[in-house]
Amino acid sequence: MRIFGKQLNGKKIIGDPKYFSLEERIFNTFCIIAFTTMCFEVPFNLFIGLMVPAALCVFGVFISFFLYYLSRFKRKSSLGIKLFCITCNITFAINYFYNSGIFGPNLLLFSLAFLLIIAIIPKQQFKFWIPINISLVLIILTTEYLNPHLAPYSYNSELVKALDFAITYFVVVVITYFAISYTRKNYDYERISAHQKNIAIEEQSERILAQKIELEHLNSEKDKLFSIVSHDIKLPLNSIQSYLEILTEVDLGEEEKQEVERQLLQITRDTSDMLMNILSWSKSQMKGANIQLMSLNVNEALAKGLSIEKNISARKGIAFTIEAKDELHIIADPNMFQLVIRNLVNNAIKFTRKGGLIGVVVYKENSQCIIMVKDNGLGIKAEQQEKLFKLKASSTYGTNNEKGIGLGLLLCKEFTELQNGKIWFESNAGEGSTFYLSFKLNLDLIIAE
Repeated sequence: MRIFGKQLNGKKIIGDPKYFSLEERIFNTFCIIAFTTMCFEVPFNLFIGLMVPAALCVFGVFISFFLYYLSRFKRKSSLGIKLFCITCNITFAINYFYNSGIFGPNLLLFSLAFLLIIAIIPKQQFKFWIPINISLVLIILTTEYLNPHLAPYSYNSELVKALDFAITYFVVVVITYFAISYTRKNYDYERISAHQKNIAIEEQSERILAQKIELEHLNSEKDKLFSIVSHDIKLPLNSIQSYLEILTEVDLGEEEKQEVERQLLQITRDTSDMLMNILSWSKSQMKGANIQLMSLNVNEALAKGLSIEKNISARKGIAFTIEAKDELHIIADPNMFQLVIRNLVNNAIKFTRKGGLIGVVVYKENSQCIIMVKDNGLGIKAEQQEKLFKLKASSTYGTNNEKGIGLGLLLCKEFTELQNGKIWFESNAGEGSTFYLSFKLNLDLIIAE
């Protein structure tokens, strides 16, 4: 049975599950089994002297082959199933009256017909074919009861009768076995296939969701980058504009004019360098945050990164100092570090009045480098401090009505933490603010020194 079962499982014989439905594959299997058993039944019925049943088996050989061809190759399984149900009921009914009626194994055959029919017909056709099978059996039994001579006893001996029952039982058991086992196997196949499809759909949904999240993240990063560019170039461009207005609208002496031109040239160069750095860094960030941590000389980074801010504070009449006693090296991303520092210093400039003081102090504390940006400006109101590093923070106006964008400190926090640093602040309304940055020192350089 195992060898026979493996042959029946061949995709070329019964049909590929990708293209043939479960009912079609089961029907093709039954046609093959019916063909095989009918070929066996023909010589057996001839041997025991049952000529009409033998003729019916010959008919069964041809009809089962035809139905298999109709279903497997012509793909007309629906028509084949209907012909099978009709033929099965008719041939078993005829065989009943030529094979000893109630005294033969005929009710076993009708039970087999019932099993085969419900195994291959669509569920919606149950209400039609099941009543036909039951009604046919009741009609035949009633007919034999009223007219016993219509189903004569056809066995020559009890041995022949026993052999006929045994063979019929064997055929019924074999077909029932293949019907149930194949149906269960294909049910498991369909269930596993459906489960795999569900898994594939879930994985696809997860990928789509991940892509959606990534797209939202990239879009958020893009917005932040444009905000940074807008935030960082606005003040220097305003300064350039102011210098140009002085040159065109105010009569200056030759020495004063040369000084203004010198400052204008310097701030233009600094702005150009800063803009190129920002755009270059922004381009590298468009695919997500790209952090390049390396050893960074704090003094050099501050001197280079805050040259524009020095000119802006001087034009506003604010004293600006950088105090860094030791030559400290930290682990940070150079461009991110300068963006954070510039944002903090620009905020200090914006909220400090003319004649005020801004100081950047650098010192070492254990294995950390602390950078302090301190001003004696307007300070931060208590109700604003809780939402300072959040998107809820609103834009405010500086001492000269400079308009902020409300994102600077949020970006400072995010970029500082991306560099494994920390940021915090102390502030009192009317007294000024102090922002602290903490970065890991490059201990290898300290040990070497």
